[in-house]
Amino acid sequence: MFKTEDHALMETTLFWEKFQTLCAEAGKTPNAVARELGLSSAVTSQWKRRGSTPAARTLALLAGYFGVTADELIGVGGGGAGPRETAVSSGNASPRSPGSRIYHSTGKKIGVLSAVGAGIPLEAVDVFDQDDPEAWEEITSDLARGGEFFALRIKGDSMLPRIRRGDVVIVRKQDTVEEGECAIVLVNGNEGVCKRIHYRDDGISLLSNNEEYPPMTFTRQQIQDMPVRIVGKVEEIRGKP
Repeated sequence: MFKTEDHALMETTLFWEKFQTLCAEAGKTPNAVARELGLSSAVTSQWKRRGSTPAARTLALLAGYFGVTADELIGVGGGGAGPRETAVSSGNASPRSPGSRIYHSTGKKIGVLSAVGAGIPLEAVDVFDQDDPEAWEEITSDLARGGEFFALRIKGDSMLPRIRRGDVVIVRKQDTVEEGECAIVLVNGNEGVCKRIHYRDDGISLLSNNEEYPPMTFTRQQIQDMPVRIVGKVEEIRGKP
């Protein structure tokens, strides 16, 4: 079935209304949710002012965060059919707090790789204990369909207050991200850091949230020679108690 122009307009309006409602229920602003998910705050303005609907990948990310289906976010169907994401809180965290963990009954488990530096760069080594429940994270099937993912546990405090020591980030494997997005970057080929990306005319800067850490800036020549390489975009931040 093809969507009519009126149908598409209604869908985008329903999305923004639903998104605002879910944010309010979680006690957060739309911009705050966007930042937690590694999205640019500019996207919320596009959704509101231009009446646009997020791409499928972003819809899946938002659905996993709020514990709803993508169809519910855009006002399609009643959400009664098929499995639904449910939130299981860690400690005393509320179901939709940043410390919550979202599970899907038909989700996909991914191993948590050894720590990646969020301050002083540390090696990103693909090693985890399959018998340790803390060595696994589960992502929704909707999110899993959007690419290849890995999870990394953060060491260091350069990304405070948004990402804390011990938190786990869910990362989509990709070699480019948008301006201002949070990414995992390999420096010198084997040192992984979690940073926000700022593109410069003469190279790139890796930015920390914590102002105590200065930017890591590399020229185009250094990017090639060292090398400096983006290996993934942070799609979820899972706070740990």
